[in-house]
Amino acid sequence: MTSQMFICLGLFVFLIGGYVFAKQLKTTNGVVALCAIILTAWSGLVDPKQVLGNFANANVLLITGMFIVSAGFNRTQAVKKLSNLVLKIAGGNFTVMMAGYLLVTFLLSNLIPSPVAVFTILSPMLAASCEAAGVSPSKAMFAMGLVVVGTCGVLPVGSGAVMFATQNGYLESYAYTDYTMQLLDPFKGRILSAIIIILYAIFIAPKTSPDQPTNPIEGSTAKGRGAAEKEALPPTQEFLGYFLFALTTLGLVFASKLGLANWQVAMTGAVLELVLGVLTPKEATQAVPFQIVLMLIAALSVGGAMVACGLGDLIGNGLASALGGTRNGYVIGAAFFIIPFVLTQFMQNQSVQNIFIPIVILTCKSLGCNPVGPLVLLQAACLTAFLTPSATATVPLMMGAGGYDQKDLLKMGWLPSLIICVVSVICTMTLIPAF
Repeated sequence: MTSQMFICLGLFVFLIGGYVFAKQLKTTNGVVALCAIILTAWSGLVDPKQVLGNFANANVLLITGMFIVSAGFNRTQAVKKLSNLVLKIAGGNFTVMMAGYLLVTFLLSNLIPSPVAVFTILSPMLAASCEAAGVSPSKAMFAMGLVVVGTCGVLPVGSGAVMFATQNGYLESYAYTDYTMQLLDPFKGRILSAIIIILYAIFIAPKTSPDQPTNPIEGSTAKGRGAAEKEALPPTQEFLGYFLFALTTLGLVFASKLGLANWQVAMTGAVLELVLGVLTPKEATQAVPFQIVLMLIAALSVGGAMVACGLGDLIGNGLASALGGTRNGYVIGAAFFIIPFVLTQFMQNQSVQNIFIPIVILTCKSLGCNPVGPLVLLQAACLTAFLTPSATATVPLMMGAGGYDQKDLLKMGWLPSLIICVVSVICTMTLIPAF
């Protein structure tokens, strides 16, 4: 390992350790994140301009825009009405209520190619329903986050409908065209684990979640109930609150077909909320959880440092060497699930996937085995990303909405992670064998 890799490793330890012990150090996750951002800029691992650019990262802008759009929706009476409707249908049964929300979550996670957008759309409604049922949102938000991230892209629609073409492009780029991925291969490999994730989220996750938030609840979910208790908006603004929320959601669903970026859709919706008077500038500012935004920027900065210094490549190449000449498909599949799964807890999952795609293809090429199953498992591993706030942009949002700290994430997340790993490897490598 080079000196830069050791520095980068130290940054990771500082970031995660700071999140774990923030309360004991009488500080906040936001302060820890800001320190990590500054240390990344000073470390020399990445250009300070790149660190600065993370403040305008597409996910950061998407989160900011969607919080404002969600706040506009919460400012209407819709959250109160919808939460009461869900409770009425559920008959006051918390488990039935969770089942309804999580099935909708699964559907949207496969239509909208952004777990962040799905979570910010649905979490305020879930929070309001929980409060109306006399249950803390801390009992429900991890379950929603688990489904949002873990089942993304399973169905052959939306982003799931283009994965096979993307992977085939990589196979062609690395001159390994003996095998090709079919449209339904990701579905075949991941549908069983998706079903198990949904059932786990409905029946088990609420039992492993804290009864009350460990940290104060942040973001628009904290304001869901209060927004409904404010003076009602004028009829025109009430309608615009509904309209802009629906228009933004549809915009995210069809963004790729319209040639638009997700952040562009979300920020346009946010601006219109202000211009058309659904929200005041003060309400819009209060809707953005800046601590969560800083945690995301820190993850982007430190993750970028890991890519830049080659620490991610070092770990990935070590895996390729360790596999040697094995012909056991389950061993190959497990390797390409476990190592990316571990890495994605400390790097943004898309970065891990980008690092490992060539490693998976080249390793399988040298072994003469089918790379389709390992590529499907790589995607599954990178979406089993809910143990740390560095894993994916959705996790800091989930932490804010549920009032969780790092210890809560580890307590709630270790069992579903283990289940997903075992089920994914066995199912995928059985249905799409390596040899």
